[in-house]
Amino acid sequence: MSVEMNDIFGKEAHGTSPEDFAANSSNVYVRSQVQIALATPEAKGRRLSALEAFRAYGLDTLRAVAYEGYAPLVISKNEPANTLKRRRIELGLEIKDVAKASGLDPEVIKNIETGGKSSKIREIERLSVCLALDERIVGYVRNAGDPDLGVRLRELKADRDTVRFDPSSVLKLAEAGWIIARHNELAAMLKIDVHPIVSKGLLRTSDYRFRTAERGYELASKTRHVLGLSSNEPIASVRDLIERELGIPLVQDKLSTRFAGATIANGEVRGIVVNEEGQNEKATVRRMTLAHEIGHLVGDPDEHLNRLRVDTYDTLGGNPQSVTDPVERRANGFAVAFLAPPSAVREIADKFGDATRSVDAIVNTYGISKTAASNHLENITGLKISTYDLRYIKETTDWTPGENLTLDYFSIADTPLRKRGRFASLVVKAQRAGHISEDTAAGWLGTSVDRYKAGSEGILALQD
Repeated sequence: MSVEMNDIFGKEAHGTSPEDFAANSSNVYVRSQVQIALATPEAKGRRLSALEAFRAYGLDTLRAVAYEGYAPLVISKNEPANTLKRRRIELGLEIKDVAKASGLDPEVIKNIETGGKSSKIREIERLSVCLALDERIVGYVRNAGDPDLGVRLRELKADRDTVRFDPSSVLKLAEAGWIIARHNELAAMLKIDVHPIVSKGLLRTSDYRFRTAERGYELASKTRHVLGLSSNEPIASVRDLIERELGIPLVQDKLSTRFAGATIANGEVRGIVVNEEGQNEKATVRRMTLAHEIGHLVGDPDEHLNRLRVDTYDTLGGNPQSVTDPVERRANGFAVAFLAPPSAVREIADKFGDATRSVDAIVNTYGISKTAASNHLENITGLKISTYDLRYIKETTDWTPGENLTLDYFSIADTPLRKRGRFASLVVKAQRAGHISEDTAAGWLGTSVDRYKAGSEGILALQD
């Protein structure tokens, strides 16, 4: 085997399996719209590490490169044109919508969607990512994206859907799906596991009985116990808990101001999207939104989430008892109890014996809004908080740094907001471990190779 493997991956490559040889190869490949070959200095296509090329296209393809000089990467002359056009139509989008979101000229998109015409691979990739397709295999395999996610995204802008979004927001959610899938792939490469409470669904239940908010309280208590959080311990950063402790992909972006958060499944993995616009601009509100989405992922079986479940501010705001959808009602109860455990809230109420001072302590100890804190206190103690004047309560604890750190101090200015979280550090780590090339890493972060090289150390320092 080693003789053939060295023919394919180079004389210095070694190992006991083809993947080992690929991992220890210094070969660099370059792909165009239609084929893959060994890279030359003048080649302008997408450069791939040997391991990256092996995982995307398999040993037979790289064997053809070694012995024939190149290997085809499309299944017909009409690919990837047909796949890309069909996906755009599936999403109910016009070319002008996709052009605005991707930054590509409409004529470029028309050309890409025309079978038999040549296009630049980087433009094909950009369009693929925008449509939540795997840009490496679009046109190479028949299913380069999750069709069920495509259906759900289309429903978001259809009249029959209860939450209608403009094309820009639909496309941002589509790209969020792409980020979630790549995040999961990178984590697997780096042997970073999703917490069993999510990956194995240890606490998932369809218990949405009467007083559903209290079912959320119970779920929150169990979740805190599994995560090793004490009964009154504040959570300094919900973002950090999601990304590090739970290992859930998290995408933060600016979307329609009606939208608060969502859970998205792309293939086998599910992640969280949170809007940075609207009420979530305030860290205490965003913490509640994030906790609400954790409640969905930890507690709800897949059949209650679909491929995409969207939450608006109307759904998340106000008293959990006022929400009619039992799935959302339980998630609301989970969110407030996860951040501010009821036992701790009762202790605060007993300590101060005064509604105003109690709400003040809850807000500044647990990082939830005055509205959430007052509703929570009223539900637990029975106090009529609405009769008290809470206008003068000040949020003296600043929760913004813990929730915004990776967004505000990111070292590559042209990387989009949605790619600045844990995803970015996984990209750098995977590139340095040889799983992906510098060219791929830079492309996934929306920047040039030179800017990626200059900023990659800062990304790791910010995250680790």
